[in-house]
Amino acid sequence: MSSKLHPLLVRQIRKLDGCVNATALSAMAPLLQQISATYEDADQHRLLLERTLDISAREVRTRFNEVNNLSESRLNYERDRFQAVFEGVTAGLLIMNVSGVITAANPEAVRALGPLHTLIGAHLDQVLRVRTTQHETKPLIDVSALNSALTQQRWNFSDLTLSPTVGQPFPADCVVVPFRPGEPRGGAVVFIIDNTARETSLADLQWQATHDTLTGLSNRLVLLDRLQHALVLAERSAAWPALLFLDLDRFKTVNDRYGHSAGDRLLMEAARRLERAVRPADTVVRLGGDEFVVLCEALEHADVAEQVAERVLAALAEPFDLDEQAVMVSASIGIVHAHGTGLTAAEVVRDADLAMYRAKENGRNRIEIFDRDLRHETRRRVVIERSLRGAIDNGELTIAYQPIFATRTGHLVAFEALARWDDPELGVVDSLEFISLAEETGLIVPLGLQQLDIACSDALAWTSTANRPIGLHINVSARQLSGSMLLPNLEHAIREFGLSPELLTLEIPEAVLIDNPDRSIERLRAVREMGISIAIDDFGTGKASLAFLRHLPLNTVKIDRELVSGMSKSTRDMQVMRAIVDLATGLNFSVIAEGVEEAADLAALRSLGCEYAQGYLLGAPMPSAQALELAQRWAAPSRTIFDDQPRGVRLPSAKNVS
Repeated sequence: MSSKLHPLLVRQIRKLDGCVNATALSAMAPLLQQISATYEDADQHRLLLERTLDISAREVRTRFNEVNNLSESRLNYERDRFQAVFEGVTAGLLIMNVSGVITAANPEAVRALGPLHTLIGAHLDQVLRVRTTQHETKPLIDVSALNSALTQQRWNFSDLTLSPTVGQPFPADCVVVPFRPGEPRGGAVVFIIDNTARETSLADLQWQATHDTLTGLSNRLVLLDRLQHALVLAERSAAWPALLFLDLDRFKTVNDRYGHSAGDRLLMEAARRLERAVRPADTVVRLGGDEFVVLCEALEHADVAEQVAERVLAALAEPFDLDEQAVMVSASIGIVHAHGTGLTAAEVVRDADLAMYRAKENGRNRIEIFDRDLRHETRRRVVIERSLRGAIDNGELTIAYQPIFATRTGHLVAFEALARWDDPELGVVDSLEFISLAEETGLIVPLGLQQLDIACSDALAWTSTANRPIGLHINVSARQLSGSMLLPNLEHAIREFGLSPELLTLEIPEAVLIDNPDRSIERLRAVREMGISIAIDDFGTGKASLAFLRHLPLNTVKIDRELVSGMSKSTRDMQVMRAIVDLATGLNFSVIAEGVEEAADLAALRSLGCEYAQGYLLGAPMPSAQALELAQRWAAPSRTIFDDQPRGVRLPSAKNVS
């Protein structure tokens, strides 16, 4: 690498003496090339300046010789010209006599070296001193070398740190050009080029290469370098590092609701809180977006990392003040203990990331510690994603339909479409597993469109067979709801299959509506204007209240199975269900209870006035052909679920319900 870089940069890298390993140097290659290019540009500018200085020096010498032969008026004119050039040059200029005493200084030299009265009459070795160590300096040209300097064509001094008698040391290049090369009696002009701006620019580039510009925290490059160094040290000391990978929960909602400027302010405040929460020796890194990492080096006890993580959660749990509004943000944290893993720094970061995602899947605002099962799960996810793409392209996924019944009349009123996947190699893949993966990867969009077309075609067949309307419930994910193709896809399906939009109901998970209510309301209103109904799914598992629901353009509340299963055995659960049903019906919402698996629960729901029910007691998810058969069997309006009681189950009769 060094052969391609500027020689000065190569020397600077060598001075690091092993502080930066080969991996870090390789990662810094683009930056090093950029710095090398900066040095090359500086060399070009220096050559140009040197040529200018040569011309200026020759002109000064020429004018100096001409002045001796000019008349007084001509002398004044030439002196004015010389003074204009002398004062206008952007480099500092000092004129010294043969003894090395300064006789003139231009404004730039005064700015760099100190007041004019401290320069005029001073010896060059007093004014131009070069820093050699933190507290020591030496003359630019020693008195003993002055005669030799005045007889040379020119002396060049590069990459100096000048230490003026007044002011701060600064980086500079110096050039000494004698008026009469070869003989010391003419004196010389000294050019001083202040490199502060160049060095500042270089320092800025180096800082930007190792820091996050928004928060000022270290970046991934620093993390990988320090982590790899910590792993190497741990091999000898047995004091292993730990890595905390954290992601702010629902940060996208903050950006969507308050704007990206407010989101940036939140990230900056989160960075400050993280720095206060960790130990002084820990390194806080922002990887990008709302992802941060804390590197805890040389831990004597593994539980120290968990203690740091707990402090981080507590620090982030305090409200953030955004535009005079208190905004709550939590974090999901994954921890990796790198004890004897034999992994590289990048692999440790990857494992911490996996643990963080498990924390999100398990409910957010929590800590998860990496174990080897996570790595196995990751490999499985890669296989599933690859197979799922092929299954969607080849139309291999099917739909199972679970019936929904009216609790009071027992009539079949609708089917919910549920995606199913039986892969030739993987076998039957759980829908929760592949649907969540499809949501993360964006495959939910083509999958949803494919399933929508199939389900609408089947729904048209049910309605024709039963000679009465049978509804279709379609599940819609967060990505589908926020995407641009939801409305066009719905319009296409209705037009293509001739299905009445009143028969369609979109089921939206409760969490989706909570995360981005403003955006959701806008999209749901557009769906309602098409004549399609909206149901909130899994109600009761999140933070949504019925007071919150009254602001949403909903038709139906679908109560989660966790609240339904076994409710008849608990007076308290019955009261909770009664409150939900009463408030929902009071807001003019229909109510569906899902997960009904016991006859006693069905009887209780009917007694509470819950209109509709769904669950294995009434009917398991079934293939399309079986759903069509069910619709045919119950084509007659008098046919009800109570006439087809499952074997071994005694459903309460409609006439026995008060």
